[in-house]
Amino acid sequence: MLETGILIGIVLMFILFFIGAPVFISIGIASVSMIIFSGSYELLPNIGQCSFEGLNSFAFLSIPLYILTGDIISETGVTEDLLNFADALVGGIKGGVSASVIIACSFFAAISGSVASDAAVFSRLTIPEMVKRGYPKAYAGALVAAGGSTAVLIPPSVGYILIGSVLGVSIGDLFLATILPGILVVIMMLIVNYIYVSINGFDADVSGKVFSFSNMYKKFWAAKIGFAFPVIILGGIYSGIFTPSEAGAIAVAVGSLHGLFTGKLTMKSYIKVLRSSAMICGIVMPILAVAYLMGQTMTYFETQKLVFEAFMSITTNKYLLLTIIFILVVTFGMFIDLVPNILILGPLLLPVATKVIGMAPEHFCIWFMFTLSFGFITPPYGFNLFVVSGAADVPVMALARKMVPFLLAFLITNIIIALWPWLSLCII
Repeated sequence: MLETGILIGIVLMFILFFIGAPVFISIGIASVSMIIFSGSYELLPNIGQCSFEGLNSFAFLSIPLYILTGDIISETGVTEDLLNFADALVGGIKGGVSASVIIACSFFAAISGSVASDAAVFSRLTIPEMVKRGYPKAYAGALVAAGGSTAVLIPPSVGYILIGSVLGVSIGDLFLATILPGILVVIMMLIVNYIYVSINGFDADVSGKVFSFSNMYKKFWAAKIGFAFPVIILGGIYSGIFTPSEAGAIAVAVGSLHGLFTGKLTMKSYIKVLRSSAMICGIVMPILAVAYLMGQTMTYFETQKLVFEAFMSITTNKYLLLTIIFILVVTFGMFIDLVPNILILGPLLLPVATKVIGMAPEHFCIWFMFTLSFGFITPPYGFNLFVVSGAADVPVMALARKMVPFLLAFLITNIIIALWPWLSLCII
């Protein structure tokens, strides 16, 4: 009866997803269904308290703060400064405009940790320019969507805050552990972009674009406040001056003061920024609450043990297990949002990864997040695909078809991270 109740809940959740029900409603109904069909009626009075506990965490306070930081720097023009620096760095080479977009996306990711902000901002700023340089609009959109996905992979990432809190892994260690993998995925994207651009002859005219150290320094100095954010956030955390949540508050304060003193942030625009961030948080937080409820429900029913035994009945070969988990996580990422995947799949798969495959918890978290990132750029959920599609007026499936080179870059990075754990663990 227990296994039947869990299965009914999971099937019902997917049915609700497919008919278009909101994510938090689908997960909430599925969680209650698990309890009812498992016959554990004594848990029903605790649903509200459990959902509240899912939000009542000091670590989770950093989520709205990093989202707000991303919106503030977008409003104050810091994003354009970062893009100009990236263009001064690589804009003079063939395919330089698209390479500068990838680099600028990674810079922005190191500040905000918000996938939605990254994709939306760079869609508006860069796609028209890439189209002028001969790039197909669909490829330009796919590049921005893929570049925006780095926001969940490069510290400070909201995803690492969530998975660190849920699995009991140091968030500071995760921020450190993901630095080299984050750099690797950016390099891989630059390589596949250069090959694709060279084969198709995009962006061939780079006349007037000459690399200059003085110009690069000038653009770097103009973007100095953008580079100050990751130094403040990560430096403060690793030096022990403040926690990740406090770092988010400091980042909001620095961004706000910079915007007000430079005149780039008026009271009217500040209210607009607060409203925008509140709307994003209004989507994320209810999902977080009900996903925590489902995670706790599955823990109560010892679902981790059932999952562990199921994997052991298939194989004990660590490479086959890695492949199975990869396929499972990518599939769930294609249909379900990042937050519920972290809160539900993370605790279920951690025992298999650590006890059988031999992964360190930090290594598993990094690899797990990189695997989930496929979901941002693959249909049917493909959050970044929909963000860019709406901003650039390009059909989602057209973006998906041009996403293949970047999916290859993500896949190669994922394999390297899985097979060479030192890449994630050598810094911590």
